[in-house]
Parts: sequence; C-alpha cells; structure tokens
Amino acid sequence: GSAGVGWALLRYAEAVGEPAAGPHHRAGLAALHAATAVRSREGSWCRGRPGVALAVVDSPLALADRRLADWAQRAVRNTARAAPLGDHSLCHGELGVLELLGRHGPAAGRTPWVRRAGALLAAVDQDGPRSGTPDHVAHPGLLTGLAGIGHGLLRLGFPEQVPPALLLRPRVPAASRSAPHGPAALG
Repeated sequence: GSAGVGWALLRYAEAVGEPAAGPHHRAGLAALHAATAVRSREGSWCRGRPGVALAVVDSPLALADRRLADWAQRAVRNTARAAPLGDHSLCHGELGVLELLGRHGPAAGRTPWVRRAGALLAAVDQDGPRSGTPDHVAHPGLLTGLAGIGHGLLRLGFPEQVPPALLLRPRVPAASRSAPHGPAALG
C-alpha cells in the first residue's frame, strides 16, 4: 500500500542523499501521510497501524516530519495496548506487531514487547505455530506461514544476527557490530 511506497521512496532518497525538497523525498512523505490518514481498526502489519508505523519509525526522513513522528508514537502506544492477534505470522499476526514494538525503543515498546513475545513463545510451545491462513492451516510461506514464523522466532532470540524480513534489511556483517554475539560472546 501507500505506506510501503512511501517507505521505499524515502529509503531511496536517503540512499542517494537527495535533499529534503527532492521529488522522492516529497513523494515518500506524501505517501506516508496518506497511509496515516486511513482509519484502519486492523492491528496487523499488512493491514493496519503496525505496518504504517513500522514504515515511519524505520525512516529517519519520516521521523523528521513532526506529524508523522507524532502519529507513529500514538500508533505504537495503541498497538502496545491492543490484544494479541490470533496468529503468529509476520503479515497478519503477532510477529509483525513485535517487529514494530521491538524497533521503537525501550520507553514505548520494551515492556509490551517482552510481554507479547513471552505470550507468543508460550502459545507456540503449548499449541504449535498458528499460520495466518484460514483455519490457521500450516503452510511453508514467509509472510503468513511457517517460514516466517520460524524466522520471527529466530529474530526474537537473535535480533542482531537475524535481519528483519519485513524491512528487507541485509544481515549486518560481523566485523561492523559493536560487540560479539552468540557462542563466541560467552567464552
């Protein structure tokens, strides 16, 4: 939707060093403003507030826009207070919400992130993963299926080593990380 278009345009403007008055920057902000104007009650990454808010908080150019930054802050607060979603998928479920709550910093999202991540882990342990398909039928897909749920669970445990699939970010090379992670960090 328009949030994804705005996010992509702003990432491009940032990557090429386009000035604030540049066409991609202006079009990206306009698309994000349009996305925030939609009054969706849906609480998933693909259809509601969490996805639009994630597009805003992932973009320094969007956060520099006061209206977008204020909207994203309210969206994170409302998302944190909302009831958990009915499945675990990246697209329609809890893992998309957790990506937003995990990116927005300790003050706004840390406690709800811990609570919701714990509830998700307990649910997966007790009942198995719930895909984002009708009747939660298991399938191997990334956005609504087991691949995405597995990726999201790995990301919960190893966020510095497992890149966010929803933000199309590559893995950060080990040499550029500030501190060692994984088994080497324990030694």
